Amino acid sequence: MEGAKGKVIVGLLIALVIAGTGLYSWWQKNTITATTKIVSSGTMGNVAVASVKTDKVMIYISGGINKPGVYEVQAGLRVLDVVNLAGGLTPNADANRINMAQVVKDGLHISVPIVLSAIKPTGNAGANSEKISINRADKNELDKLPGIGPALAERIVEYRQTNGTFSELEELKKVPGIGDAKYKQLVSKISL
Repeated sequence: MEGAKGKVIVGLLIALVIAGTGLYSWWQKNTITATTKIVSSGTMGNVAVASVKTDKVMIYISGGINKPGVYEVQAGLRVLDVVNLAGGLTPNADANRINMAQVVKDGLHISVPIVLSAIKPTGNAGANSEKISINRADKNELDKLPGIGPALAERIVEYRQTNGTFSELEELKKVPGIGDAKYKQLVSKISL
């Protein structure tokens, strides 16, 4: 009898070990699945946060604007939207010289030109008034310069809209298509 009792105990122990191992495996599987779901949810949360950050862009608007400054705006807005956000144009702003339909991008500088019609040349300034201002001239005026056609005039205006007004005449050489030779041809006919 004792032998039979021992066999039953050993059989019960083996059944207990098998049941315990099965239960432990089941518990491990469910724990890993739950952890994976939590990690996946956390990862998706970070992705959502990252996409929110890329929906905003920083732009700088200056010149003939009521509230010049740096603005954080929604990506995909137009220059017109930013002008309105910055309080609108001043009375002396020349809106015809900026592209109001341009989509803003991060780091853009929108320089709204100002009409200087109240200033009239006097005395020695007459010689300078014949020069074309690379900061204020529109495409048609720039096209009148020697060696500047409609395409190059457009590039000058785009450069100005992207980078702001020219701080010195030589900066004109940064516009694609204007090298040293073309700059020498233009320098006596242009002003800031």
